[in-house]
Amino acid sequence: MQIVIGNLPPEISVEEVQTLLTDEIGLHEFGTITITEGGTDNALALVQLHTESAAAADVLTAKISGFHWNGRELSSSHTHMFKEN
Repeated sequence: MQIVIGNLPPEISVEEVQTLLTDEIGLHEFGTITITEGGTDNALALVQLHTESAAAADVLTAKISGFHWNGRELSSSHTHMFKEN
């Protein structure tokens, strides 16, 4: 299962997303992080989770959505679209 984190700064790095997740959110086990453009002034991060539990993803996305970080209010949702084989 994956989550998408939105409204990140356009120059965000994978390392900064890792720091956000571990130091600010308290998530210490996750897989790959992919950064993509979300628009002209923001980026998106796709984070692979080590769970297939929609309930766990819902709790995590609720914790991230509305979280104020680096002057931005983050958004988040979970997705099944990019499932690894």
